[in-house]
Amino acid sequence: MADSNNKNKNKGVDDAGIRLAPTPIHNSNFHVMPTVMQEFVITPRIEVEEQDQGEFSRDTTTVGDFQPKKEDVSKKWKRRKRSKNMILGIVMLIITVLVVLPYILGAVGVWLNDFAFRYVPKDFGALHNIVEAFKTTAANGWHGDAVNEVWIKAVPSLILLFGILFLAINLIKSMVAILATHKPVKYTVGATVYLFTVLAVFIASLVGASAIGVEKISFIDDFIHGFRTSELFSLIVFAAGYFVVSLVCTLLGADKYGYLK
Repeated sequence: MADSNNKNKNKGVDDAGIRLAPTPIHNSNFHVMPTVMQEFVITPRIEVEEQDQGEFSRDTTTVGDFQPKKEDVSKKWKRRKRSKNMILGIVMLIITVLVVLPYILGAVGVWLNDFAFRYVPKDFGALHNIVEAFKTTAANGWHGDAVNEVWIKAVPSLILLFGILFLAINLIKSMVAILATHKPVKYTVGATVYLFTVLAVFIASLVGASAIGVEKISFIDDFIHGFRTSELFSLIVFAAGYFVVSLVCTLLGADKYGYLK
């Protein structure tokens, strides 16, 4: 009995729902708008915003600009480094010999007076003057006023000898570089010391130091106008040129890690 009542109740609800639904009305004035189509061409593009790096901006680098760190070096990199050191070592060997050779020639009495300039120094021939000082000292029994005077006069030669010792060190370094080492070789210290010793003697000549055997010179007459016969002019030109070459060779042979640009 309950089931039949429920069925009748549900049926009534369904019938009521159907009865409440609106009846569709045919509208003859209803119009459909025509379809409008507009084509868009889509082109994919990637844009990267450039950052202003100011004074730290640099050019684009490539793999050829990269230098490995010590723990990443390869045999190929070492061979290339050895070749570079060998070339730089040959250059330094030649230029060092050219700077040291005048002192050696003076020590054996070869003055090359026919040169267009004073290549072999006589007054400032450090090796020759020191050898002569030792001969005089030995002849006077290694003591006495004559011995003291000789060594006082040899002070400029002793100053130059100190710089020549550093040239000898650079000579050894250049030979080591030629023997295929891949480690960087620095030449600037020796060249700097030698340049300072030559400048010290030059300044002593400008102000005059007769007590140590350095006569006062005229910068204009003796150094500029008489540069062809001036020993100091040749010494300074060779010392300055040697410093520049050693600096360039040191910078070219230095280790650089990471990107070079």
